[in-house]
Amino acid sequence: MKHLVLIATIWTALIVALATAESKALAQSKAIMDAGRPTSEPEGFTGPTTATLSAVDEAKIRAAGIRKLESRRLVLYTDLPSSPEIDELPQVFDRAFDAWCRYFGIDAARHANWRMRASLVDVPSRFESAGLIPADLPKFLNGYTRGMECWVNNQTSPYYRRHLLLHEGVHGFMFSMFGTHAPPWYMEGMAEMLATHRWQSGQLELPYFPRAREEVPKLGRIDIVQTDFANRHAKQLVDILAYDSPAYAKVEPYGWSWAAVAFLDNHPRYRERFRRLVSLLKKPNDFNDDFWAAFGDDVPRLREEWQVFVADIDYGYDFDRTAIDFTPGKPAKLGATKVSIKADQGWQNTGVLLEAGKSYKLQASGRYQVANQPVPWISEPGGVSIHYIHGKPLGILLAAVRPEQSTNRISAFLKPTVVSLGTTITPQESGTLYLKINDSAGELADNSGQVDVKITGD
Repeated sequence: MKHLVLIATIWTALIVALATAESKALAQSKAIMDAGRPTSEPEGFTGPTTATLSAVDEAKIRAAGIRKLESRRLVLYTDLPSSPEIDELPQVFDRAFDAWCRYFGIDAARHANWRMRASLVDVPSRFESAGLIPADLPKFLNGYTRGMECWVNNQTSPYYRRHLLLHEGVHGFMFSMFGTHAPPWYMEGMAEMLATHRWQSGQLELPYFPRAREEVPKLGRIDIVQTDFANRHAKQLVDILAYDSPAYAKVEPYGWSWAAVAFLDNHPRYRERFRRLVSLLKKPNDFNDDFWAAFGDDVPRLREEWQVFVADIDYGYDFDRTAIDFTPGKPAKLGATKVSIKADQGWQNTGVLLEAGKSYKLQASGRYQVANQPVPWISEPGGVSIHYIHGKPLGILLAAVRPEQSTNRISAFLKPTVVSLGTTITPQESGTLYLKINDSAGELADNSGQVDVKITGD
């Protein structure tokens, strides 16, 4: 009960802001996007060029103890000593350029001259004396991009060092290819998503949703969202879209911007419309207004699934298995209705409408797998009491009754009822019954089997 009260408190302070954003979005019902990933380059490219790079004095740079590493897409200056993790960075950057082109549907061959210059800085005074840090460069915490040039401060984690270089590279890529007509949340969120990667045996995978904390040392974006949620500082989409540039003087907005972009880009219901938003970057319009309009009548569902995502976010989050079917249920038949719930899915629509004020008895049975390491873990609807998820036993059966008019409120999915082997539900509002077993949203793939549930009305 304590857990449910905490969740309710977290979202109550945030939910009022949603009404404004939602009504604004629904009022703009124009269709501005076609679904689907771009299959050819968007019109209006700015025509990337290295001509914007300032001249440098190579002799002066060498004298300052700065090395030069080159590849097809990157000229990297650094005062760090030679090591595999440093010397391979231009190679990683080249792989990233190809991955960015694939993501946006760009023909890399048409941009043979595209190249950035980066300074990977350990001792700033060396770069200042060598003329690699201009006097008018703003102060920055970790990285900064201007035109086709970027600066990155050294990091203790090889992963995070690569991430920051790629993050700044995304900025250079998007500025040169699409322009800059987008708010900070989108540009920073895209840079975060398209820099989050997996680099192994010379192969680069991006965008990449981390499967484990150990894969992304010092990144901490998922941890930021989890911590803020636990501390009642969770953000709604409307809050993230309102971030201005000064907000990014702190690390938390990077975590939330990444979360918003990763959610929209990975969710099967929203990803194609989200990916089309890049076409807006060449237009000096109100990007955020067009963002809401792109999702039209889906905005209430988008808002609700964002709540579920934030509450359940974890490494390896499975967007396909947790996508929610919002089809309204139908009144339960006389006698008993039987449904089966898969152990490897999130909230599942039973198709049954429970009416307000009526009592319904739920009885559950079955055995199913909730983990496969080090050996298969078998659970029944009462759960496995030696391991807990969100304060409840792993594998225990949960229920939620989602009212059809589910706007401007905390989602019913954040206030589940424990069913276990059986319980009686008397909803205050009529709504569709959803069921799931309790498990991390990042650990559903190794589950198997089902729960059989009998629903009996008065």
